Amino acid sequence: MSTSWSTLCAAEDLPDGEARAFEIEGARLCLVNDAGSYFCVDDLCTHGKAYLSEGYCDTEDCVLECPLHGGLFDYRNGEACGEPAEKPVKSYAVRVADGHVQVQL
Repeated sequence: MSTSWSTLCAAEDLPDGEARAFEIEGARLCLVNDAGSYFCVDDLCTHGKAYLSEGYCDTEDCVLECPLHGGLFDYRNGEACGEPAEKPVKSYAVRVADGHVQVQL
């Protein structure tokens, strides 16, 4: 596992309650801003092969909903928490440094 941090965006560029896709080092990631706390998971649903960043982001229940079949994933840890999704998506460590959101791949 890498110990280096890669910048995804300025923290102010991702509004509260939104999820957005980023591609970095060959990985497509989904970054979520939940009231100034940032979370990052793989963007590809493990069930239907759709992008989670294109689905619904529910910060009240801390889930991303896949736009294809409605599977739910906890964006804090990647766990599948709603059928038909059964396999988790990978989650990544995130930090904010000098106003920029960074992920550790």
